[in-house]
Amino acid sequence: MINLPKLDAPSELFTFQAFLTPLINELAQLETALILVLDDYHLITTPEIHHALTFLLEHLPTQIHLAIATRVDPPLPLARLRVRSQLTELRTNDLRFTDEEAATFWHQSMPLSLTESQIATLQMQTEGWIAGLQLAMLSLRNNPSPDVYIDSFSGNKRYILDYLVEEVLQKQSPSLQLFLLRTSILGQMSGSLCEAVVGEDAVNGADILEQLERQNLFVIALDGNRTWYRYHHLFAESLRHILYRIEANCGGKYHHRAAQWYEQQGYITDAIQHAILAESFEYAAALIEQEVQTKENPRIDAIALRNALNKIPAQLTYTRPWLLVAKAWAAFTSSQFPDTIVVIQTLERLLNQGIDAAENSDRLWGLVVALKGMQARQQGNTAESIAFMEKALQLLPSDNSWLRSLILLNLGVTYFVADNYEGAKRLLKEVSYIGKVRGTADPAIAGLYLQAQFLALRGKLEEATSLCQQGLELATERRWLATYAGVLVQVALGDLLREQNQLEAAAQHLTQSIDRAIQNQQPGLMMGYITLARVRQAQGDFSAAWAAIHAAQHCQPWLWPTILAVEACKVRLYLAEGNLDSAIAWAEKSNLSVDGELRYSSTEEYPTGSELNYLTYAKVLLAYGQQKSSLSHLQDALRLLTRLHEFAQTGGRTIRVMETLLLQALVLQAQGDKKESLNYLNQALNIPRQGNYIRLFLDEGKPMIELLQHAVSKNIHSPEVNCLLAAFGSVEKNKFTSVPPLIESLTDRELEVLDYLATGMSNQAIADRLFVSLAAVKWHARNIYGKLEVNNRTQAVAKARELGILS
Repeated sequence: MINLPKLDAPSELFTFQAFLTPLINELAQLETALILVLDDYHLITTPEIHHALTFLLEHLPTQIHLAIATRVDPPLPLARLRVRSQLTELRTNDLRFTDEEAATFWHQSMPLSLTESQIATLQMQTEGWIAGLQLAMLSLRNNPSPDVYIDSFSGNKRYILDYLVEEVLQKQSPSLQLFLLRTSILGQMSGSLCEAVVGEDAVNGADILEQLERQNLFVIALDGNRTWYRYHHLFAESLRHILYRIEANCGGKYHHRAAQWYEQQGYITDAIQHAILAESFEYAAALIEQEVQTKENPRIDAIALRNALNKIPAQLTYTRPWLLVAKAWAAFTSSQFPDTIVVIQTLERLLNQGIDAAENSDRLWGLVVALKGMQARQQGNTAESIAFMEKALQLLPSDNSWLRSLILLNLGVTYFVADNYEGAKRLLKEVSYIGKVRGTADPAIAGLYLQAQFLALRGKLEEATSLCQQGLELATERRWLATYAGVLVQVALGDLLREQNQLEAAAQHLTQSIDRAIQNQQPGLMMGYITLARVRQAQGDFSAAWAAIHAAQHCQPWLWPTILAVEACKVRLYLAEGNLDSAIAWAEKSNLSVDGELRYSSTEEYPTGSELNYLTYAKVLLAYGQQKSSLSHLQDALRLLTRLHEFAQTGGRTIRVMETLLLQALVLQAQGDKKESLNYLNQALNIPRQGNYIRLFLDEGKPMIELLQHAVSKNIHSPEVNCLLAAFGSVEKNKFTSVPPLIESLTDRELEVLDYLATGMSNQAIADRLFVSLAAVKWHARNIYGKLEVNNRTQAVAKARELGILS
């Protein structure tokens, strides 16, 4: 019982201090802890009550605790309490169900049995919102097709929509309702962006967003500065559904306003996307043309450009030259070569017809010629490609525009495909320098990458590795890791580390670059998978090597088969496994012969006629001669290797010269000529080089061990040979061991997602194929990784093939 003070007169004001002081004194006498709970505190609007509660909080005895449940931050000294560590806050993120809690909730509350995958999908789509899960449960109770409902679950479902309209939207003021509906078209929001979209003079976007966050009104802060926000996905979908119902034709107007705001702020990709959503295709086209013609770096990447152009009507695209330039460039950088050719032909036809090009006809013709040069390179016509691109550079003004830097880079690529090191040396350094100065990722990094590839073939492994590391550091520093060149240089670094037998480091770089290539739809994915296959083979993990090869076969072709090729890698894997029959089958179908014409690169006319494939063919002849004791096959191998030795020597490819000498040594060893075999090994070891070319020896297996052991007995390069033999011993210790079965099996949906992951499809593409959200695919992928005990999709596919889950 609390004793209240006695008033001297009935008219004397009874203040809250007069009431609370004795209450606090009485509470202080309690020996046990006490919790005072105030529910629905947001309904209190009287300032005097807030002042009284503040006084109570500031004088509360230590054994007394106050718990307040409210939808809106109360006008209490929260910041002061927070600084004093006297405040415990449970906010939206804390109140969301975890994955485990969501599963428990469903199993205990729902008569319908749902799979783990279905529950995970609902959890992902509701973002842990408990009421959302309850509303989904109501809808599912009598639903004959739960699978269809769950995969299409969204904010416009009946119960979700009714709840959000009745419990949330209708309780707001008309002006706030208007704000919520119009800004629902935005994926992310800032104060000034909201003001531009709403279009009302009295609106203060920043204040309203802060107010919505304080009220926990389904708004989520995206940064620590409270500048950018987004709505809960289901809430946004519900708002858009209502907006399109009450303003049927006005959604485009708000998207157009958003596009204008983004353009003014310099966010061109977002501006183009909103212009397309507004169906303001002329506006979107003008934005694209502006970026393509700029001398500065364009503010839209090739993937976003390609997606945007696919949504612009064809009749618009195919009548505007600069849109065609953009389309051709986007198609080429996405490995869509047939599409590129069609676009180039259309653009050339327009220019020949004299269509108005707004005083830029020379630039347009220069770009047409450059694109034709790239087309010629893909067809194997390197001399024609070089001529086209040199002509393009003459047509383009020497203003160091981003287009000119990319053409210079592609000229460097053509030199690389032709193995024209002298032509490439000065050019690639210039390309890399221009890219760094202008802040253009592809020239800056790819220039370093191509130099490294040239140097690695010429016996300068240390310098090549250093250039790739520089490229990777530059990509990391400038946030270019997800670009095409960023992916490519990390793949190259992985391959150089593989050659030095640093297999774990190589695998780590490769899996990272592959994941980035998949997530960002970057070309070069095939090269990553092939290199990873070589690393897994070197580790003795043949299942994982085949998984990587199969993934490479599902990629769009985008590689230079001078250093890497799917078929060559497959055949070398066959030989490492001892599968001679499959290797011979490839040789018979390859149309290669001992006396065939040697080329450094493949062409469309001779797709298998590269130096790399001929070296692989020689390995098959050697393996057959070794296993079958066939002197004729050994003689053929020796004759072909002699020709390859001269061909590589003429081109200055030091390491290919070394490889041919080592293979000739093995042929002679198989023929029983040990003396001459050691002579060829000695020649190979005497070749000047920088760095540890180790896999060149180790990949030849037991015959090479025997040859090296014989060399030690004759004191031939004993220190180096002993190091190589030690490396062989290390490989044998680390041979791949069997993997235990899964503790928890994959669900049907996870198996379906895994099948698509194995094809190399992006998460968004898988979501489109399965008619589910991107978030759902990421959720399934995370579950798959957990069950397989891996960290990324490449490892998941390899592990699944190992376990027989994937064929």
